[in-house]
Amino acid sequence: MKEIKNHLITLWEEENIPFYHEEYHCDANQNACTLTPFLLKDGKKHGAVLVFPGGGYTHHSEKEGEPVALYFNSLGFHAFVVNYRVIPYHPYLGCIDGKRAVRYLRAHATELGIVENCIGVAGFSAGAGNACLVAETFDKMEYDTTDRLDTFCAKPDFCIFGYGALSLKMEFMSSSDVEMFERIVPEKAREGFLKSYSCDALVREKMPPIFIWHTADDERVSVFAALAFVQELQKKKNTYEFHIFPSGGHGKSVTEAAEIGGICQWMALAEDWMRREGFLQ
Repeated sequence: MKEIKNHLITLWEEENIPFYHEEYHCDANQNACTLTPFLLKDGKKHGAVLVFPGGGYTHHSEKEGEPVALYFNSLGFHAFVVNYRVIPYHPYLGCIDGKRAVRYLRAHATELGIVENCIGVAGFSAGAGNACLVAETFDKMEYDTTDRLDTFCAKPDFCIFGYGALSLKMEFMSSSDVEMFERIVPEKAREGFLKSYSCDALVREKMPPIFIWHTADDERVSVFAALAFVQELQKKKNTYEFHIFPSGGHGKSVTEAAEIGGICQWMALAEDWMRREGFLQ
C-alpha cells in the first residue's frame, strides 16, 4: 500500500482557535492546530492513528512524527501527525488540540476512508502525556463550542504510549524537567496542577485499551512514572499491556529502536496487541 503525505489539515478556523495568542507564534508553533496526514490510497476504509510526537512541550521531535506515521501506514492504518501547541502556550493545550483531532477524524470519517470505531492515539514522551490526557478527559470541554465538530466524541478507541510522561510527580522528573516545571508553575499552584494534568491522577474506569512500553534506564522520564500510571490502571480495572525493557534509554521511537536489542521488539508486540484487541486484521 502506498502512503501519501498531503497538505496540512486545519483543525479550527483561525478566528475560532480556543486560547489562541498571536504573540505565541514561533517556529515550533508554526503549524500549530493542524494535522499532517499520511493517507493510504487504495480505495478501502482503514483504521486511523493520531501520532503525538514528543519534544519536552517545547517543540515536536521529527523522529517521533513522520517515521511513526509511516510505520502505522505499513500496518494498514491511515496516520495523522498532531501538530499540537507547545510552550509558550500552556504545555497541556496539546490535549485540547488532540481532542479536537479525534473529533475531526470522526466528523470526516467517510471522506477520509476511516473505520469510525478504530481511531487510536499513539504518543511518545511528552506527546504520550498529551495523548493520554485525551483518553482521560475526552468528555471535558475547556472552551465554548466553536462549531459542529465539537459535538463529536473525542474518546480514542485505543492508545499506545512509548516512554511517556504519564506522571508529573517531581521525583520522577529529570533535572531539566523539574527546572521547567518550577519556572512555569508557581509553587502555590503546583498541587492543583498535578491533580489537573498528571495522567496517573486522572485514570478513570472504562478507559480505551492501552499499550505501554518504557525502558528501565530512561534518564529523562523515569520508569516509575509509567509504573505509577499502570498501578492506577490496575486499580480501576482497565485493559492494558505493559512492557519494560532493561535498556534503550529515552527517545527511541521507530527507526532507532529497530536497531537496539530489546526495544526493537516493541513494534511487533504492539502489532500483536492491536490484532488481539481487534484493531488490526
